[in-house]
Amino acid sequence: MRSESAGRLGVLLVVILPTWGILAGCDFGGGGQKLQLKYDRPAQYEIPERIRILGIAEFGGQGHQEVKWGEIASDRLASQLDAYNKQFNRYQLVDRKRLKAVLDEQDIQAAFSDSAKAVQAGKIAHVDAMIYGNVNVTARDEQITKTTVDVLNQGVKEVHRTKRYVMAAVTFTIDDVETSKTLATVSATREYDSEKTDANASKIASVTKLIGVGGSNLPASDQIISQLIDECVAEFVAKISPHQIVETETLHKGKSEAVKTANKLALTGDYAEALDLYKTAIAAHPDDHEAIFDCGVTYEAMGKLGEAEKCYDKAFKMEPKDQYLHARKRVRVENAGSAEKAPTTAASE
Repeated sequence: MRSESAGRLGVLLVVILPTWGILAGCDFGGGGQKLQLKYDRPAQYEIPERIRILGIAEFGGQGHQEVKWGEIASDRLASQLDAYNKQFNRYQLVDRKRLKAVLDEQDIQAAFSDSAKAVQAGKIAHVDAMIYGNVNVTARDEQITKTTVDVLNQGVKEVHRTKRYVMAAVTFTIDDVETSKTLATVSATREYDSEKTDANASKIASVTKLIGVGGSNLPASDQIISQLIDECVAEFVAKISPHQIVETETLHKGKSEAVKTANKLALTGDYAEALDLYKTAIAAHPDDHEAIFDCGVTYEAMGKLGEAEKCYDKAFKMEPKDQYLHARKRVRVENAGSAEKAPTTAASE
C-alpha cells in the first residue's frame, strides 16, 4: 500500500525555535539558531483517487475525559487535513458541524466505532469516505526521591521530585463508503515520561530533559496530552494525505564574524548574500568546518542539493560529527529521488 514516489523540497520556513516558552539553543551571537526545511511527501498509503470528499466523525472514548479528548482529536485531524488540502488539493472536508446536524436529523450518533455505522453515516452525508476512531489517555504522577551530590556541603543529599507519565493512544479508521471496505486503520501511540528520553517517545520528553524541567515545573498533563494527540494525528495524516516533513538544522558560529553575519542573512532568506559571506569566511579559514556546514544548509534551503551534499561531505571529513553525517545522508536520499528544485516559498519568523 505504500507509495514509492520520491519527495521534493517544498516550503521552507525559517524560525528560531521556542521550547515551552524558552529558546532552546538560542545564541544571539550568530550560532545555535535553527533553520527548518520542509520536504513535500506523498501519502504513505495508496488511497484511491476517487476518494475526494471526507467526513470526520467525533472520536469516542471510555470516560468523560476521553470523550473530551476524542472531540479534540477530531478537530485536530480536520485542521491538519484542511491545511494540507489547501496546499495539495487532495481532499474536500465536510464541515463537522454540518455533518453532526445531518446525522442528528437521522438520529445517528456523531461518534461511532464500526464500519457499518460509518458507511451508513457516509451515505447520508454524501461523502466518499468516513474517518472515525477513539482515544485512550493516561496521566499519572509519582513522587520519587533521588540521591545527588551536594557540591556545597561536599556530600550527598536527597532530592524529592515529581515523576510525570502521560500516554495518548488514538485509533484511526477510514472506510470507503461506496465499497464498504476499510481503506486503512492506524493505531498511533505517544508517551511522555519526565524521567526518560526515549527515541520512540514524544519529542516533549527530549525537550524537557534538555532544559532541565522537573518537579513542580513540569508541563501540565493536559498540555502534554494535547501535544501527544497532535503527534498521533500527524502520523495518521501522513498515511493518507500528501504532507510535509520538517528537518531542523542548527547553524554554527564558525571562526569569523563573517559566518555569524551570513547566518543572520540565511535566517532572513537572503541566501545569495549569505553564500557570498560563507565563501569569504571559508577562503580566510579553509579549515572552518562549521562555516562549510552552514554553507551547505543554505544551499539546501535554496534547493541546490548537490552543492549542499558537497559541503556536508567536506565538513564531515574534516570533523566527523553526527550532525554532518545525517545532513549528508539526507540530501543524498533526496537528490537520488528528485532533481534539484528550489523551495516554492520562503518565510521568516
